[in-house]
Amino acid sequence: MKFFENFFSKEKNIEIQSLTYGLNLFIPTFILILSSLFENYELTAELGILIGVNVIFTQIFSSNARSLIISKESQISFQSFILFRILISVFVLALNLIIIKYYEFIYSYLLFQLSILIVLQWLNELILTYFEINKKNKEIYSYLFIKVFFLTIIIINFLFFQNLFDIILIFNLLLFLFFIKYYFEIKKKITYQYSILKIFKNSLSSLSFYSSFSISFANLLWRIFIIMFCGKILAGIYFAGFAIGSLPGTFFNNSFGPSMIKKNFKFKKIINLLNNAFIILMICSLVYMTKIYQNIFINNFDTQVICTFLSLSGSFLMVKGLYFRQYLIQKTKYQSRVFKTDVLYSALIILVVPFLNFIGGYKLIIISFLISSIISIVTYGSIHKLFLKK
Repeated sequence: MKFFENFFSKEKNIEIQSLTYGLNLFIPTFILILSSLFENYELTAELGILIGVNVIFTQIFSSNARSLIISKESQISFQSFILFRILISVFVLALNLIIIKYYEFIYSYLLFQLSILIVLQWLNELILTYFEINKKNKEIYSYLFIKVFFLTIIIINFLFFQNLFDIILIFNLLLFLFFIKYYFEIKKKITYQYSILKIFKNSLSSLSFYSSFSISFANLLWRIFIIMFCGKILAGIYFAGFAIGSLPGTFFNNSFGPSMIKKNFKFKKIINLLNNAFIILMICSLVYMTKIYQNIFINNFDTQVICTFLSLSGSFLMVKGLYFRQYLIQKTKYQSRVFKTDVLYSALIILVVPFLNFIGGYKLIIISFLISSIISIVTYGSIHKLFLKK
């Protein structure tokens, strides 16, 4: 763990916090990407649906908790959200069992373990938020160490064994013990002021709930539409390409974005490094595309490469749109208007896949993420410009 302390700059520890938040949500998507690289597209498609289902039932009940807690730094908000997530987790796991059994997924046992993983990471997100607010950096380093260790093991497993069930089982046990240890440690310092019913009502009545619901529901419908129009194999290819393209936006929105904007912190060196890496990647991808473009929709891997390139091309537009959104949440009084805009944005992107399929068939769906990125920057850029004029 000293490695992490020495590797990152110590100013506000925001880099290490950002990496920890990012990895906390990354592993299921990382497994999806790895399964596609090894051309197991059935597992990729099933993971796409599973992740979509779990995201909709965790994120809609997240109610933008982390962004709101950081913006207000309110212990009362923290108390409400953590207890509420424990209760919702039981419901989510039961629902996962029903869905996995009903649809008769091929990888049912592994998928349920990954469902548990997603729920545990969702619970631990608030533990990490508590650490961040209270500047408990050693605990954040410990959690990051666990994540990096298991990411390494997962990569090794894919390379040589491709049998993830036992690894995820052990990983879940460690995450559960981590949550239990620090939950009860935190609980000693907190007196809950809200009843369970009041927490539930407060969550369901908030605009942030409808914001989270609309975005998560739109993402789930995206995946369902793609499987309907494209079939399982091509859907798995698209899911992998979109997942890679969405990584910058996901890391920004769920890791360093809220903290960076709230604390007015800018880590230009890392951003410049990422920008240069992105440009190099784009150039290499473009050169590669000129050689393989004739194989699109003939060779699965080449199709995935082109889908990934198109999605990454839209990733900076998506991040810029999300920056406008987070800035309005963290630095202005227009939070409620942003959450209302989220509903409009979700309605727009729900139409993307059916529209592209209507005008160009399943092949045109390959640009879905790029189109959604354009919608993101136009939508949030417009309200950012409008509200800051007031």
